[in-house]
Amino acid sequence: MNRLPPLNALVAFRAVMETGSLVSAAQKLAITASAVSHRLKALEDHLGLELFERRSRAVFPTAAAYRYASEIAEAFDRISTATRTIEAIGNRDTLSIHCSSSFASNWLLRRLRSFTAHNSEITVTVSSSSTDQSIEGGLYDLVFTREADAPDEFRELSLGREKFRPLISPELLDSLGYPKKPNELLKLPVIRSEGAPVSWETWLTEAGVSNPIVNEMMVFESAALALDAANKGFGIVLESNLLSAEAETAGRLVPIFPEYQRDGREHKLMWREKRGAEPKIRSFRDWLENQLRYDFVDDEAYEPADALVD
Repeated sequence: MNRLPPLNALVAFRAVMETGSLVSAAQKLAITASAVSHRLKALEDHLGLELFERRSRAVFPTAAAYRYASEIAEAFDRISTATRTIEAIGNRDTLSIHCSSSFASNWLLRRLRSFTAHNSEITVTVSSSSTDQSIEGGLYDLVFTREADAPDEFRELSLGREKFRPLISPELLDSLGYPKKPNELLKLPVIRSEGAPVSWETWLTEAGVSNPIVNEMMVFESAALALDAANKGFGIVLESNLLSAEAETAGRLVPIFPEYQRDGREHKLMWREKRGAEPKIRSFRDWLENQLRYDFVDDEAYEPADALVD
């Protein structure tokens, strides 16, 4: 059975849920109220359940209707966004990129201007989320990820392996003083970045602290928020030098106990092998390789430098 319901029935359902009545929905869709009612019935028949109670020519949504409306809202929003995008770009070539929100705000976006400046014929769309997105789904041309290995039929370009060490704002460091030993961090305000692959407990243990119990002052889901809080002096954060490079270069954050830095994951750019010769993908790869020449200190480290290639 085809699980996708009739699209005109979905449109009618959404209109009724938004307007609250058959008549108003009919006016919005420029059809008759009877036609709206028939489309609702078709949707209910498809789902095998009642979405509305009918009383005196009025309809009242059931609990299932409210839940269904909530579930399909994102799909309608994505269709609307896609429509606006294609209307705006027309036949321009579009390069779609996905990365984590923290990677986007702390690494990619500050560099991307130099790519778009030299590739004005390409419209770049950047999608981000709190977690990595698999490239196998085919939704994006390019994906920045921390996945261990590229799937079959895909190729990758390594950005290097990130390093983790505590970071603190100069103002807070002046206020607290430089701790003499890692175990003193247990008494200082600590920020936890939940998405970080290296935890405070792991780092402290490897720095020689036995059975550390961390009482964090603040906890954030993303590295971007955790780093921003550290920038503002709320506490000490354990984060990737890839994501903190801009803040370190600007002097907003400084590392402490760098001798105990711990390896994180390797960041990569992935693309489908058979599409690697496409001009837009080849142009981005060439540009990225040029950027990385200014970032690498060695094969496994990032230099906190703001040198961008124009």
